[in-house]
Amino acid sequence: MNKMAPEGKVSTRQGEAGFSLLEIVIALAILALAVALVGAAFGRSSVGFRFDAAAQELALNLREAQARALRSGRDVALVIDVDTRLYRLQDDPQVQLPEGIVLNVISAGEVMASSRRPVISFGPDGGSTGGAVRLSLEDRSTTISIDWLTGAVTTASGGGDAPQT
Repeated sequence: MNKMAPEGKVSTRQGEAGFSLLEIVIALAILALAVALVGAAFGRSSVGFRFDAAAQELALNLREAQARALRSGRDVALVIDVDTRLYRLQDDPQVQLPEGIVLNVISAGEVMASSRRPVISFGPDGGSTGGAVRLSLEDRSTTISIDWLTGAVTTASGGGDAPQT
């Protein structure tokens, strides 16, 4: 860029025409590092989001079972396969829990494990067989409790060291 000097002479500035190759490389390296850090943080948090979504979906399905029992006047059951981490509400499609989630079911006071398939059933009066389902993954856990008298479904979240119910 040309500029008039105070004495009327034209001067040209040199050395300010743009960025050097070194400056561009350093800026790109910083940008790449920032993208890598954000990507790693997002990957860790997405595991937590999937866990929370799975727990909420299971609780929602239990509430839906109770609502169907009340509407239809018939028993409605949710069947859980502990080994494969699958569950199914009546004739609906099976739902697969995400990989890595540990599933424990307490139904009628007995912890279900191995190849057992516990059933949580809701009656037309709103009551249920009762029990609790505990989902855990790394440092997270959620316990979904089903009251036998009212059929109310409640959730409680805690860390991996939270007491099992």
